[in-house]
Amino acid sequence: MEIKKSTSWYSHSLRLLKNEIRRGELTIIFLAIVLAVATVFSLAGFTEQIKQAIVTSSTNTIAADRVLRLNSPASTEILSKSKEEKLRVARKIETESMAFAGDNMLLAEINAISSEYPLRGELRIKTSEDQQDTILVNGPPEGSVWVEASVLSRMQVDIGDTIEIGVLPLTIGGIVTDIPDRSYRAFIAGPSIFLNIDDMEKTELIQPGSRLEYKYLFAGEQDNIESFEKWLTPQLNDTQRWYDAKAAQNRLSRVLDSAEKFLSLASMLGIVLAAVAVAVASRRYGQRHQATVAVFKALGATINHISKVYIMHWGLLSVISITVGLLLGYGLILLGQEAVKNFIELDNTTLTLMPFITAIATGLICAIAFAIHPLSELMKTSPLLVIRGMSQLTKNKMSLHHAIPLVALFVLLFMFSQDLKMSASLLFGGLLVSLVLLGFGKLLMTASRSAGTKAGKALHLALANLKRRANENSVQLVSFTIAIQLLLLITVMKTSIIEEWQEQFPEGTPNHYLMNITEQQVQPLSDYVEQEGIANQGFYPVYRGRLAAINDEKTVSKRNRNTGNDNELATEKSDSEEEGRRGMGRELGLTWFNEVQPNNEVIEGTWWESNDQMPQVSVESNVAERLDIKLGDELTFTLATNTLKVPVTSIRKVNWQSRQLNFIMVFNKAALEQIETTSISAWMVPEDKKNEVYKFLSEFPTISIMDFGAIMKQLNKMIEQVSVAIELILVLVILAGSLVLVAQVQASMEERERELAILRTLGAKGSLLRNSVLFEFVALGAIAGLMASVAMEIAVYLLQTQVFQMDPSFHFDAWVIGIGAGASFVGVMGMLSCWRLLSLSSVTLIRRTM
Repeated sequence: MEIKKSTSWYSHSLRLLKNEIRRGELTIIFLAIVLAVATVFSLAGFTEQIKQAIVTSSTNTIAADRVLRLNSPASTEILSKSKEEKLRVARKIETESMAFAGDNMLLAEINAISSEYPLRGELRIKTSEDQQDTILVNGPPEGSVWVEASVLSRMQVDIGDTIEIGVLPLTIGGIVTDIPDRSYRAFIAGPSIFLNIDDMEKTELIQPGSRLEYKYLFAGEQDNIESFEKWLTPQLNDTQRWYDAKAAQNRLSRVLDSAEKFLSLASMLGIVLAAVAVAVASRRYGQRHQATVAVFKALGATINHISKVYIMHWGLLSVISITVGLLLGYGLILLGQEAVKNFIELDNTTLTLMPFITAIATGLICAIAFAIHPLSELMKTSPLLVIRGMSQLTKNKMSLHHAIPLVALFVLLFMFSQDLKMSASLLFGGLLVSLVLLGFGKLLMTASRSAGTKAGKALHLALANLKRRANENSVQLVSFTIAIQLLLLITVMKTSIIEEWQEQFPEGTPNHYLMNITEQQVQPLSDYVEQEGIANQGFYPVYRGRLAAINDEKTVSKRNRNTGNDNELATEKSDSEEEGRRGMGRELGLTWFNEVQPNNEVIEGTWWESNDQMPQVSVESNVAERLDIKLGDELTFTLATNTLKVPVTSIRKVNWQSRQLNFIMVFNKAALEQIETTSISAWMVPEDKKNEVYKFLSEFPTISIMDFGAIMKQLNKMIEQVSVAIELILVLVILAGSLVLVAQVQASMEERERELAILRTLGAKGSLLRNSVLFEFVALGAIAGLMASVAMEIAVYLLQTQVFQMDPSFHFDAWVIGIGAGASFVGVMGMLSCWRLLSLSSVTLIRRTM
């Protein structure tokens, strides 16, 4: 019966869609697009909220969203503009001064704060030493101060006593337990003392030439902050800093950078998995509809008519699938929020339109990019080919059409991540795996011929099937491998990142740093730590100096005014800048060693002899590379009124994660022994010995102590929050990968139905068929796991070295897991998918394949 021209193409398309929905023919393609959209929407949405929560948590560490640091009060214009942008403002003045209590004195870090402080995070105190619960406060009232616990023991005072700061007597009103913007500087005056900013002028510490830092803290809506930032930053000079949490503190910055990149990586892997699922389902869609197209053509339908039918069919299916995927993705976001509510505060986060737009774009791009080739090949279907039992879509030759989905995938990755390196690394890794596997699959199928002749009947049949379906199995192998590779990749990277964070604070990490130790104080302190068994890293002389010239060429230090990063090297000079060599943007801590210190390795040159009288310097390798310093170069340093010229005789690689006292520039003793200095030491003080140690150190009021334990606690809390988020994202990615594997197994069911029908007709036993199917899937899974492990190792290397700036590492345990999990999971899923077919009778199987 010929198709009438009056019959509308859209009615054909609707009838075809209804019929296939009723028969369940569209289950795989429907689930694939649903999976794509739901995976991207849930990962993108949940990741966005996690990032917002992490950023919010990080702002607590600077007590604001942004901070402006000046060496003089801010202009009224700046404050007026902040009011226009509806920003909340708090003020803080920091300086170093002696505090007095009777005959006792202590060098302390003075913090004068306004009543609005802090804008983010919590300032907490307790009003008695034995109080368990702390009190949430803002700035102290006038006439009162809050002090860190060590102040009491070192100055031999109690809460309620009076101390003098400058000329002003102030009453100790409480002990500070939590400071949101606790200093991360290595050289600070001592314990912190907080007073009301209105009392600062009464102390008479504000004098011409006084070393004061004025900080203005800002908080508000993100758009308002960015608008104010855009207005402010062009007006700043090199002595002024405008920074956020990441720019302010290097250790926290590393945690935040790694966390954000990992969460982006996880979401990108979700996109790749979704794309693989749609690719598998699209190919199967084309195969299933070849017979229908052949019938249409036989009945006289034109190519134009058939094209419209399937474009509408595919379009309606995509719209329905995208809608369901969005609903499912939103449900997953709600489940994720519920799962982490006890670990991460998400109440102040919002779900923006970006995850919604990204998910829809993913669904549409995947549906179009991965459907173009299957649909175009479908239109070319010949009735004769179908009658002969051939499939036009099983050919696997490389051609230009393969570039379309690859370009689409790269666009999706880059659109989501805005990270060219990460996008290219993932795509390159996937391409490498696919190309290697296609060739490896053919070799494997050929090798199975000789192996199968020596195997049992079931294994022989399984290997024979592998060889006979070499093309199809190669495609399946690629799909299995990519899914397993991505799951291994996300697991290994998660482990590597968390381990790197934990390595920042290994067991025995010093929690107290002592500065300004005079030569006369070294021996009594050394005797004390030895007597009390306090772990320490010894006593090192420290000199403050600047790198003034390299080979007599003056260095130029230009600090990045937007980030305010003191550790950042000078930017490349422009025509308008002062000419000179690139230099360091800050004062350096210098020291001398006779021997190479632990976690330091000389990689160029030689270390000096202890009795060598020629002044020499050793430079840390990264700094040497950035400043283009080579062996034999002469460096000029200024140390107060002294000028020192020394040759570079060695370059060292330093493990900065060791938490040992490390230095960029290390001299021999002959270079610095004539210059007076103080020493620094790092101690690991147990919690139950803190008061005892503080009382002992009260005998040395000029020594500055930094309690790094509070900073470690702050960072560990954030690392714990990020780790929980990563765990949940990992679960979502594993779920996505599992569904891809299921989709790929389902894609081969029709071919297996025909095989089982023939074998059953020839009298094959059920046990033989079951074992052969099991062996075939196990073999595919094991090979996929092996190749996935190789691909994972390559991808991890690229990510560790190019994206996360980590030291590369090998992961043999992941290989074992990859091979074992691949064989087990693919074998089980294959058997479960085929179990119903294996239980059908020969007659039923023949009828189903007719």
